Amino acid sequence: MKQIHYTKGIAGQARNDSPLRMAFIAAFGLLSAAPFFTACTDLEPEIYGDVQIDDYYKTSAQFATLIANAYSQLAGEYGYVYREGYWSLQEYTSDEVVVPTRGTDWYDAGVPIKMHTHTWETNTRDINNGWSFAYGGTTKCNDVLQKIASIKGEDPTQYDAITKAGIAETKVLRAFYHLLAMDVYGNVTIDDGRPIQQYSRAEVANWIEQEILDNMDALDNTVRYGSMTKPVAHTILAKLYLNSKIYTGTERWADAVAQCDAVINGGYGYALNSDYFATFKKDNTGNMEIIFPIIFDAVYAKGNMFHLMTLHYVHQQVYDFTTETWNGPCTLESFYDKYSDSDNRKAQWFVGAIKDKNGNTLKYSNDALVDADAIIVKTVSTLQDPTASNTFEGARFVKFEIESGIEHHANSDFPIYRYADILLMKAEALMRQNGGVATAEAVALVNLLRPRTGLADYTTATLTLDELLNERGRELAWEGHRRQDLIRFGKFTAAWEFKEVTSPNRSIFPIPQWVLDANPGVYTQNDWQ
Repeated sequence: MKQIHYTKGIAGQARNDSPLRMAFIAAFGLLSAAPFFTACTDLEPEIYGDVQIDDYYKTSAQFATLIANAYSQLAGEYGYVYREGYWSLQEYTSDEVVVPTRGTDWYDAGVPIKMHTHTWETNTRDINNGWSFAYGGTTKCNDVLQKIASIKGEDPTQYDAITKAGIAETKVLRAFYHLLAMDVYGNVTIDDGRPIQQYSRAEVANWIEQEILDNMDALDNTVRYGSMTKPVAHTILAKLYLNSKIYTGTERWADAVAQCDAVINGGYGYALNSDYFATFKKDNTGNMEIIFPIIFDAVYAKGNMFHLMTLHYVHQQVYDFTTETWNGPCTLESFYDKYSDSDNRKAQWFVGAIKDKNGNTLKYSNDALVDADAIIVKTVSTLQDPTASNTFEGARFVKFEIESGIEHHANSDFPIYRYADILLMKAEALMRQNGGVATAEAVALVNLLRPRTGLADYTTATLTLDELLNERGRELAWEGHRRQDLIRFGKFTAAWEFKEVTSPNRSIFPIPQWVLDANPGVYTQNDWQ
């Protein structure tokens, strides 16, 4: 008899496991030699030497063990939400994240300050890491495709439907990684086996679109949590079309609407949670507001470290963390003030006294402070304070459920795409088609989010494009969309706290110097200054 392993997070919370999470565990060698399964009674590991590999990969679940490595690029400490990589490119450079230096903590050779002030260079750490992340993902996808060919043969006409679906899933995931690279670096290479060559941003965007369309019919037309299925592919296309004017110079608002409709009307069962914070629980696996997540696990799929990054040092005592908190990224006062006090979502930011379990305000001391009351304030007065007197400055990000007793990594899955974004994207596309003025349908879409906020509905008069941008910020804070949104709304180069008006060329990042050096004569550097 065989049994499927049921995993637990480090805090002992049973997880609602997806096939892909199980595949991660198998891929990391934490199960027995055969993926997913172990003997019920035998204490010694079973040997499956008589199982032919081409006989095994015949179901979607079995293929998940093969494809898991390509998805694993999203998790890990150097993955999508890495504080020194892709996520920081999208968030540190925006008006919703700031990383003050407190004493020497978080100075990091000045990188967070450079990202916030848009003064980065071709060898800035996070820019280097972002490229490695995106193209590390394409490389892993290519490895999967090569393994499929070695298992199933080189003749695609002989592939069964399951094999074709596995190939399609991998190719759409590869297109997604290309979208991430093209979005931040502009003119990049297409890593699908061809010789290294630089393509224009429009050429890459067109290739991404065609790659997804060519593989759409072979994808599973289901909700398979954490996997590239049809609704996820439609969401990627919606995002691509929404930003088409930026990527290609051509507006495609109607196409964005059509892709959103494919998700909304596709019968997939996606829905808004009545409680905004339900999406971000520690056991949020399978949450039907999440369209495509990064699957995290405190033990088996590490990388969610928001709790360590943002919380003050004394928060360690509050939550009994087994590792120190880092007192780092927070938000700007201007962004925090975009939330009215009656907006339930404002609770995703912590401001106020840090109290122990008995309700007493904790004390904190450093070289500049002695037994100071630990009270977080919303105002960030400076980007750099050598005395660390700014230790309590900046509202802290607490949208994801904070688990007591955990170590470095949290269990909450991170939603790259969720249903609320689909509704907001469609509303925006409708408004753009209408000259930037809200239609009744656009208002109705955005108002679907309002009951859980505790706020009054919008009207066609109150839902302006500027207000829609603010609403996207309040709804999607720290989810990796803000830089892209600010660019699309023409706000990315504007001034905000500690940042002056910057050149429009700063809307893309330079190609890392190490990439240029490794490929002489291949790349022309972006006009990024």
